[in-house]
Order: sequence, then structure tokens, then C-alpha cells
Amino acid sequence: MSQPRISAYASSANGNPVPVRVIQGEKTLQARTSHYIAVDSIHDEIALPNPFAQAIVFLPGGAKGNEPPLRVIQGPKTLLSSVDNVAVDPIHNEVFTASFPNDAIFVYRREANGDVAPIRIIQGPKTKLDRPIRVDVDPVNNVIGVVTDHNILFFNRADDGDVAPKWVLGGTKVTVGAGGGSRDVRLYPEGKKIIAGGVIRTDAQARSAGRGGAGAADGGGGRFGGDGQRFVGVWNYGDNGDVMPWAALNNTPVTKIPGSRLAIDPAGGDLIIGGDGQVSVYHLPEIFQKTN
Repeated sequence: MSQPRISAYASSANGNPVPVRVIQGEKTLQARTSHYIAVDSIHDEIALPNPFAQAIVFLPGGAKGNEPPLRVIQGPKTLLSSVDNVAVDPIHNEVFTASFPNDAIFVYRREANGDVAPIRIIQGPKTKLDRPIRVDVDPVNNVIGVVTDHNILFFNRADDGDVAPKWVLGGTKVTVGAGGGSRDVRLYPEGKKIIAGGVIRTDAQARSAGRGGAGAADGGGGRFGGDGQRFVGVWNYGDNGDVMPWAALNNTPVTKIPGSRLAIDPAGGDLIIGGDGQVSVYHLPEIFQKTN
């Protein structure tokens, strides 16, 4: 049985390299089903969810070996349930998680420890939250992006309660959300860009999806949303509806996109995509242009 661990590699690593350090052991409080981490470079911390323990765990950024957490958010007051994602806002000192079982976004103080209640909850029919699985936060422009079952929703960072999203991205022709193979969303504050995976369909495929046929937004066509061109796309802030991406990296025999877990390195101009036991780095400095 595999053991839960976080492996750190050199930024220039290629092929089958040895990690420069490994965080592993019972003191770390990791779970074998922890599928996500968030790095807070300002406070030099790593945040990771533990779905078995209904907890969010904070480790030192330079942790190595069997090192215990700095803090743990856990307990009935937290409302955490099967927590599987986390995003850190190091500027406003807040932590976000999309709660799949509760159709909600929970927000906590970054420094919180123990059994603490959320400071804000986005939840209710106006929100259109439907099985949210990922959240990312832009603390500069005060925006959060949320991947749901069939679209990506955008809210103001400080929203609270039953509030309508400011933008909704996705449709039948450009399908995003979990049903379209999106498992992640990344916001690039300096360029006001949205980065996520999805599927672009022909008009005929889109009509079939709209009727609930093969490749519809329920994911019936398979892991990556059925018929259509799988891609990782870039949109502009304010794009709303069934909108074609501003730029796209298509999955081809050359690009070999391994999955839809995303990270970005704007300074290096790199888009990083993980899945199927590998991580691929694409040098795409064009998508990291700053807005005036």
C-alpha cells in the first residue's frame, strides 16, 4: 500500500529524478487520499487537506521527514466534511475550501487552529454551487474561482451567504467543470487571466451534449468529458457564458497533456500540469503577460 507523502523536486527536474526532500510519516498527519496542496510563499507554509480526518493541516514550508504540523483546523465547528482542496490568501490571511458535500465555500482565518467556525460561508440557491471541488483565490483583484460539476463560478473574495456569482464560465460548446474534465482552476492576478481545463466541441457535439447525449456535461462520455478536443484554456476576467478561450493548449500526440491538475509559474513563464503519475511543464510565457 502506498504511503502518504509530499515529494519536493528541483524546478529543473526531468525524467525520473530523486526528490530533494520528502515529507512523510505519521506525525505529518497526511492522508493517503490527500490530493491537493497549497503553498504560501509569503509565510513559508504548506496547507493540505485531510479528508479522512475532516481537517486542514499546515506544515512548515521547509518541512522534511516526519515533521508535525504547525496548526490543524479540525472539529465540529469547522463544518469540514470530506475536505479535498484548499487555497490560501496570504495577503488577507484567509484560507478557502470548496465543500463538495455541502455545496458551499468555507473561509477560515489563516492563523486559525483547532475547532474554529468559518468566518464566511458562500452557500445557497443563488450561488449556483453544485458539487464544488476546487477553489482558487486572487487576493489582488479580490476574486475567487470555483470548479463545480458543470461550470466554473466566480465570486467576490469577500462574498458571504447566498450571493449570485459575478461570472459563470462554461456551456455545451466549451465545457468546463468536473463533467468537462476540469479538476482545477488557476487565477493569474497580474494578467487578470483564468486558467482551466475543458473540452471544445463541434456544433453537432454541442447539440448532442445539450440533449444529454454522449459527452454531455454529466461526464457520460468518459473521464475528459466525451467527444471533443480536450484542452487547457486561458480566459480573461469577465468572460461569461459559453465563451471560447483567449488561448488554448490542446491535447495532441505532441503535447500529451497528462491530466488537469494545474500550477503556474508566472515568473518563469511556465504552465505545470499533473496527472496519471507524472508532471509536465510547458513554457508558455505569452499567457503570463501583465495588464496595464
